[in-house]
Amino acid sequence: METSPYPQLLCAVRPGGAEKLSSLSAKPVWMCYQAGDGPKLYRNAPPGSVNGGLLAVSDCGLRQTQFNSTGYFCRQAVRECQARNASGIFANWSRRPCEPMNGLTAALGEALAAQNLSLWVTEEYGACCPTATVLISSALSGGTLKLRLSEAADRFGAGRTALAVERMCSDFQLPAQTGDGTSLSPEELSRLQETFHPNLYYSDALCTQYFTYSKDDAVHLVLFDTGSSVRKKLLLARQMGISSVLTAWDEVKDWSEDLFPCRGKP
Repeated sequence: METSPYPQLLCAVRPGGAEKLSSLSAKPVWMCYQAGDGPKLYRNAPPGSVNGGLLAVSDCGLRQTQFNSTGYFCRQAVRECQARNASGIFANWSRRPCEPMNGLTAALGEALAAQNLSLWVTEEYGACCPTATVLISSALSGGTLKLRLSEAADRFGAGRTALAVERMCSDFQLPAQTGDGTSLSPEELSRLQETFHPNLYYSDALCTQYFTYSKDDAVHLVLFDTGSSVRKKLLLARQMGISSVLTAWDEVKDWSEDLFPCRGKP
């Protein structure tokens, strides 16, 4: 019997890199599809390597967003879900919402819902498809994660709201007027800690570790995740009635044994 204190976990992976997930209680989100001009659906992996879970579709192949028709793309998406035993599509759009992209997303949601398949979208596209599950990013530099999720649940409905855990590791020079920081690699984070030997703290509001340091007469704030902080994000989501959390294997694999209970273990 599987038990977990966390919501259902979905993990973005590429075919060939999902072997570990087979023994863990996580649902794959296959990062091997893209929308191309037409629009048409393209798969960048052998079909036999994709089975179950969600199919993540990027928009990186779309050079234009003036569509004569979205019907063919939607039919392709439905057929691919059915052929791969997938439960739905994650529309991983990088473009900001516009009328053509909103129309494509809404049409895709309708086509999938008609076949009892799901559509997952980022927060920016949540309003254009009333049946889609809306992903709310955990990466915050201000406010509180609890309030962020509560406001999203009020806006989209608790049943449509899911948490997207994005590994935080950023350096902010204070005062950070825009809330934007400089992304740090794990190696850069380690070098900062080795150089400045800072005291480490935990923010209950952001569910993130942090420290400060001074350099060139400027004060810096570094926010970063650990296995413990990600676990607390998952527990908060569960406490707030959020049933699903999506993350990326490459971002959390170092903490996989703590985050993903093994199948069959009590």
